[in-house]
Amino acid sequence: MIDNQIILRIQNYKNNTKGYSFEELKQLPNFGIITQKNKIYFGQVFNGLKHGKGVLLMEQDHVYEGEFNNNRKHGQGQEVFPSKSYYQGLYVNGKPEGFGKFTWSNGEYYEGEWFNGNKHGQGTWMGLKGDMYTGQWVDGKPNGKGQHKWINGDQYQGEFKDSLKHGFGEELFANGDKYIGMYQNGKPEGNGEYFYSSGAYFHGKFKNGLKTGYGEYRCSTYSYKGYYMNDKKHGEGELIYSDGIRKKGKFFNDFYEKKVPRQSSVPNNTQPNNTPPRNYQELMRACLKPPSYLSSTKPNTQKQQPSPLNKTVIIQRNPLDIYCPEKPYKNLQIQTGRQNSKREFQERDINLKIQDKIIIQKKNSTNVPSNKSSPQNQPNQQTIYKQSTRQPQAFSFRFDTTKTSFITRTGLKGKQNFKYQSCSRYD
Repeated sequence: MIDNQIILRIQNYKNNTKGYSFEELKQLPNFGIITQKNKIYFGQVFNGLKHGKGVLLMEQDHVYEGEFNNNRKHGQGQEVFPSKSYYQGLYVNGKPEGFGKFTWSNGEYYEGEWFNGNKHGQGTWMGLKGDMYTGQWVDGKPNGKGQHKWINGDQYQGEFKDSLKHGFGEELFANGDKYIGMYQNGKPEGNGEYFYSSGAYFHGKFKNGLKTGYGEYRCSTYSYKGYYMNDKKHGEGELIYSDGIRKKGKFFNDFYEKKVPRQSSVPNNTQPNNTPPRNYQELMRACLKPPSYLSSTKPNTQKQQPSPLNKTVIIQRNPLDIYCPEKPYKNLQIQTGRQNSKREFQERDINLKIQDKIIIQKKNSTNVPSNKSSPQNQPNQQTIYKQSTRQPQAFSFRFDTTKTSFITRTGLKGKQNFKYQSCSRYD
């Protein structure tokens, strides 16, 4: 239902495009007024739908003036948005498509081809302070060949991808430098040439906008052929100055790594000199001082003390165990080496067995010799000594620390422990 407020708003509307005032549209055939959800349309109507020329008033000063087709914006039209930005151009099925111009509220604008509501095709974007791009667009972004000018005076002409310099291009800087070569993600990368305003020249590899890889550089004072890293000489290369001096080898962060000859291990102050140093006496004392590793080899001036093992020792044995009147006794011989200890033990076992037999025979006999009357029952004494000088038949011995115990049977005392000490020759 159309009330008086709607009629007053329509009558007081000031059109932006010639031919779209209320009085002019009212003269067209099939004029009508349609209200729907805070929207007011006045213009040509066909079968109850917006069709033909008309004006659509929406909320917050959002207005469209132009042609309609089956209730959609279609054809030439102008649309003013709440942000005060506006578009003027062709529409297809309610969206900008074809040639049109969009102007932002801050003064920037794009003028060119549109498709499905996006900047698509050939077009020009103009910034606030003179920077601009003109070239190909895809889905609202610069893609393909184009030209970009910045407010500082730099300009680039070449290929773009997603609003960035990508591919082959040529860039002229405000200071007079010039680059021709490959770009990737907005920066020089790959093979390229750089012309300096001073007259210097470089051609070679770039990475992330910096000279990286093999390249050749020349200027008025020197020329360089070799490898770069992060815009600095780094790696194998050759530097030739204008006066003919050459530096060939490795470079590190723009500095030449000079090969230092290997120095002699002899200090320079040890070379012969006619004038002695100030601390000549201290130096001589230090030179004559024996090394620290020879201090443990000094001769021992103290006389070596005789070992307590060289003293005379008396060994006493039980006369009952070693005396045999009927059968001669095989004397226990002391071996002269630890390696013959097994043989020594075997001989002792044999002697012990012989002693057992003798004890049994004495037990069976009626006349047992008295310990006091028998001169043979006196304890035998054997002296082991070390002579001052060696004789052909004399030997010197020392006791070994190894001790061995044997247990045997005797006729009178039952079990008795005999402790023997093995001996080795004292060299």
